[in-house]
Amino acid sequence: MYAEFRREYADHFKDQRRQKTARWDLALRALLAEKSDVPGSPLSVGWLSKRTGLSVPYLSNVLSGKIKDPPSARLIKIADGIGISYPEFALRAMGEFEGTFFKTGFAQRGFIDYSQHGFTIQSLSPPGTSQRDFFLGILTIKPLRELKRWKFQTNSMIAVYVQQGTLEIMYGEKKHRLHANESAYFDGAIPHRFKNVDTFEARVFLATRPPIH
Repeated sequence: MYAEFRREYADHFKDQRRQKTARWDLALRALLAEKSDVPGSPLSVGWLSKRTGLSVPYLSNVLSGKIKDPPSARLIKIADGIGISYPEFALRAMGEFEGTFFKTGFAQRGFIDYSQHGFTIQSLSPPGTSQRDFFLGILTIKPLRELKRWKFQTNSMIAVYVQQGTLEIMYGEKKHRLHANESAYFDGAIPHRFKNVDTFEARVFLATRPPIH
């Protein structure tokens, strides 16, 4: 079932591809201002050139964004010259890219209705780009419906939180029951099955890592 989710969401989000871009120019500009002892007067490119051995024209091109992806050896020199570690410089550069912060409204959420299977699922998270990402969504199961057996990929984890209703989880060969305001966390590679044992809809928050889309 997770593979089916992935196909459906891939189609829904085909025009909303995520990017991860390091903005070295913005990070460097902020650092030169931050390291200066004079408020409103950032350290000069000439100052940085002397500390790094890199030319003023080259550093100016980095600052202006003309050079978007400098070699790592030069980025390490810049970080050392400013007095921070390269990993911190990289994190700052990633944080300056507005695409690393995602806000999704109703129009950006994927919604899939599996009426033939007795449930719907709505995505609350953007498409994942790596194993570090996760999926967060709302699973709504019709009254007294038992879903088919699910199994996620190896080394995956699933978390569920029951907001409304009572959820029975067949995990391997054992049954576990979750009531409203209860949650569970388990290995997604072990076959599992969800069942709504109430006479009204169950509303469940579902999180997976890695993402299912």
